[in-house]
Amino acid sequence: MPKYTDFDLPVEIAGVKFRNPFYVSSGPTTMTIEQLERIQQTGWGGASLKLTVYPLPYINRHPRYGYYPEKNFLVFTAERRLTLDQLLQLIEDGRRRAPDLVLYANITYAGDEGVPGWATMAKQCEDAGAHVIELNMCCPNMSFNVELTGEKTDGPKTGASMGSQEQIATDVVKAVREAVDVPVFLKLTPEGGHQSKIAKAAFDAGADVVGTVSNRLGVPPINLDSPTGSMYHLQKEIGMACMNGKWLKPLGLRDTYEMRRLVGPEKRLSATGGVLEWSDAIEYAMVGADIVGLCTATLVKGFGFMPEFIHRVKEWMKEKGYKKWGEFRDILVPAITAAPNLTIYDGHARMRDVRPIAPCAYNCPNMVPAQGYVRKVAEEDFEGAYQLIMSRSPLQSVCGLVCDHPCETACTRGLKDEPIMIREIKRFVLDMAEREGWKPNILSGTPPARGRKVAVVGSGPAGLVAAYDLARAGYSVTVFEAAERLGGMLRYGIPDYRLNGEQIDKEIDVIRALGVDFKTGNRLGDDYSVKSLKDDGYDAIFLGLGAGAGAPLGLKGERAKGNLTAVDYLRAVADGKKPKIGKRVAVIGGGFTAVDAARAALRLGAKDVFILYRRTRDEMPATNEEVTEAEEEGVKVMYLVSPLRIMTKDGKVKGVRMLNYVLGEKDVSDRRRPLEVPGTEFTLEVDSVISAIGQSVAVPDVRVTDGGTVEVDAETLATSVEGVYAGGDCVLGPKNVISAIAQGKKAAVSIDRHLSGDDALLDYDPPVTEVDKDRVLLRNGDRPREWRPELGLVPPSERVKGFGQYVPLLTREQAVQEASRCFACGCGVGCQICFDICKMFAYEITADGRIHLDEEKCVGCGMCVHRCPNDVIEMVQTSEVSI
Repeated sequence: MPKYTDFDLPVEIAGVKFRNPFYVSSGPTTMTIEQLERIQQTGWGGASLKLTVYPLPYINRHPRYGYYPEKNFLVFTAERRLTLDQLLQLIEDGRRRAPDLVLYANITYAGDEGVPGWATMAKQCEDAGAHVIELNMCCPNMSFNVELTGEKTDGPKTGASMGSQEQIATDVVKAVREAVDVPVFLKLTPEGGHQSKIAKAAFDAGADVVGTVSNRLGVPPINLDSPTGSMYHLQKEIGMACMNGKWLKPLGLRDTYEMRRLVGPEKRLSATGGVLEWSDAIEYAMVGADIVGLCTATLVKGFGFMPEFIHRVKEWMKEKGYKKWGEFRDILVPAITAAPNLTIYDGHARMRDVRPIAPCAYNCPNMVPAQGYVRKVAEEDFEGAYQLIMSRSPLQSVCGLVCDHPCETACTRGLKDEPIMIREIKRFVLDMAEREGWKPNILSGTPPARGRKVAVVGSGPAGLVAAYDLARAGYSVTVFEAAERLGGMLRYGIPDYRLNGEQIDKEIDVIRALGVDFKTGNRLGDDYSVKSLKDDGYDAIFLGLGAGAGAPLGLKGERAKGNLTAVDYLRAVADGKKPKIGKRVAVIGGGFTAVDAARAALRLGAKDVFILYRRTRDEMPATNEEVTEAEEEGVKVMYLVSPLRIMTKDGKVKGVRMLNYVLGEKDVSDRRRPLEVPGTEFTLEVDSVISAIGQSVAVPDVRVTDGGTVEVDAETLATSVEGVYAGGDCVLGPKNVISAIAQGKKAAVSIDRHLSGDDALLDYDPPVTEVDKDRVLLRNGDRPREWRPELGLVPPSERVKGFGQYVPLLTREQAVQEASRCFACGCGVGCQICFDICKMFAYEITADGRIHLDEEKCVGCGMCVHRCPNDVIEMVQTSEVSI
């Protein structure tokens, strides 16, 4: 049983009562008694029986179908008809076995008797029990097919060849009307363009109902690899096709409207063409249809959709206050207005304030326009990609090597197959830029002469970025670094196999070229203070101190020889030293620093290296990629374990006493809390223990939080001291490079505004929202799955022999192909449909990849509103007077 069983929406047409106004139009789904029984069972009001041509025409073969839902059409070639005897029997059987249906005898006479033959044929159908005689002068796949191909023109005129000729149509209608008592319906072809005129003449000749049929005869889709071959299964040649489907509806609506306008409101019209949904039928009624036929819908969906179809129509009628079908008929007929009389207002498009950006950019702390540069690479506009990358900040080459790429984690493409290799695409672009000698456009201007000084404390990523932006904004910037070499944790916390000193120095040289002065070997608290910097004339101070002190384990035995903090250990490695760690090493922790320490230990000669982590791999702060590569190199990760004490002998580390854990409920870090499992203690024998459980911040002169980090205003990064700002690890705690970069950039904006007010050059990022991934997937549902390329890393056995970098660059072909997988989810470069289609060139793309609309250029045509996939454009009316 169908979900909905109320099929009653009664209409009466020419004295015939339909239980509802929806019938199966004549076609291959109305040629057997089994079909009629199913049509009745599923609630239809009537059925126009399969076209019967007497005598059988010279085109009478089983059809071949082609279906193209993405193009909204169905096509077929050839057609099988009923014989007259078969039709008469089907009418008799239908009256007995499908009594709730109004049965149409859909007929064409093609014999030598001419018009009298139509009358005789109609009378036979009436005698068999047909409720309606439907004269078929519409079918384009009869003699009209032959005429168009030019192969044969001496056969009888049938279908569309007759329906385009007024005299033939009216003569047949008149003869049949005189021969039968049941209603006479006429189906006319749109070919020839005279439907409405012929319809009026047919009504004058006695027709009870005239119907529109929107089907056109056309050339089916062409296979460019075999253009003369058939696109149908089990057919050899290409042939003319009867074109059906949703695309026909606007043409059918026009045909019905023109008929109604010409014949007036008293006449009855039927309509078919492109009706697949319940709303389509309502639209046909609004332009003049009394009853609506469906054929293609039954071919592609069967009959069973009709109960819900009727239900939806009735629900709509109830919502709008209509009690009967037909009350809303013709409401569009007087409303349709000629072009010269249309009321058109002045106005323009407007971009919504908060625009959805792609998940890659939204989830990047620095909002680097990843979608933009990825799509530029797909278009092989490599310099354009470079400029977008550099529009955000320096240190992009550093990010291309060591960023934990939250952009890739968030990539919508990953929900379909695999995320785009955004970081590797960036590396490819920046490598090409270096070879080609490209320079960032963002540095091409002359900064204003501010005459103000800013001190930046710390040359890690936050400090370097703050210095870069403040120098661009016209300030005299000095960077103070406690170590003898610049780079902070970039240099001292990340091993060379990920990021080497030469790569860091290249980035610093760019900043130095802006006029930034660097002073090394100067430690805050020892060599100077916040107060002394102010006394020395610095108008503002940025603290990018990092978190450079390793946190102790707080365990018994921690003072024994062989215990190291990961920070101190990696700093020694960066200085070219080789800490004595022995052959078996335990690293405690689960972040990047822990993984780097473990992998560095292998490169320094350790044979067995263990990472001890008290949660599972899913909770590790380090990326899956980093952990996988560590395991490939031989690092063993022990999950759900935690140290109880360090085992020692003669003042040296001999092992770690550990306890097993299980995971409980989530804690404040949104990770499941590790819980001890009593009685599961065991000892792991090792020669040294490297603790990577956290890092602390040494912060003089400003207020700190309970967690030991610098206390700042979340919006401006201002500290408790006037004119002093802070960012990076000293505020966030040890996190990642890209977050420190973002904070350095934000602090630079705050300092610029603090010092220059309305004349500030820098600005905060505008508010954004993340695009709806589900909508993105829906509009890209037809794209095939594609996978990331294999990079061909240096084999693990070779990697561990030294600190050389082992990840090759993408080739040009790989980069373009990989970038081409991008869905262009968000607003901006990559999508830029509005920019591409605007005929008035009102849309522009800014240097950072965003879309800007010049409302003065916009003429308000509205095309961009319709084409915008993210619904971020609206139309604004600016005048009440029609133009």
